[in-house]
Amino acid sequence: MSGLSSIVTNPYLILLLICHLLSDYYFQSQKMADRKDQDKKVLGLHILYVALPLIVVSFCHLDLWWICLVILLTHAGIDFLKPIVQKQLKLPTAWTFVLDQVLHIGILTCLVLMGAKNGSTYLPLDILNLIFYVLLVGKPSNIAFKILFTKYQPTSKKKMDTITGAGSMIGFLERLVIGACLVYGQFASIGLVFTAKSIARYNKISEDPAFAEYYLIGSLFSILSALLAAWLCQ
Repeated sequence: MSGLSSIVTNPYLILLLICHLLSDYYFQSQKMADRKDQDKKVLGLHILYVALPLIVVSFCHLDLWWICLVILLTHAGIDFLKPIVQKQLKLPTAWTFVLDQVLHIGILTCLVLMGAKNGSTYLPLDILNLIFYVLLVGKPSNIAFKILFTKYQPTSKKKMDTITGAGSMIGFLERLVIGACLVYGQFASIGLVFTAKSIARYNKISEDPAFAEYYLIGSLFSILSALLAAWLCQ
């Protein structure tokens, strides 16, 4: 099955999507994401982080300077208006998150497809797609799951014997393995990943039905996000 990248072959689009992932997820901590809606100084720092990769791209590809500038200005405007719109319309956090990302990615995609001709980048398209996949299945997938499925998270008072951040790292590695299985056509091996996770959490799953349901939702979301990312980058 052909992926989306077989239709959209403009390397500039992948390059600028990588910039978006870096600035909106990897350069931005959770503390910054929580505070930028109330503190304009934090918002300004975030916009600076948005500008950094765009400035690098502008210097490397001078024909993209105006697209990068529009992306920066619209990103700043969306992030500035987001808390105001959310408060006025009383939107849930999940809806606000989805709308925010749709606007950012939609504007970026339209600018590139309509305003930039296919050009060559310093990295081959295959390498850009690989970088895009790795970045996409990492922190963005973890954050999206926490926001979209927060209401299903069990509220257990019992302290769990686990390492902070281990779940997110397991999910990231799981999606990387799934991606490798898809590349090499080892589709049956994807089930082994799911089995390994189930064995590690067997006692907790069998003793806590609420956790078992949340665990299953998380595992299915992880697999679906890996498949979607692979389709986008294939």
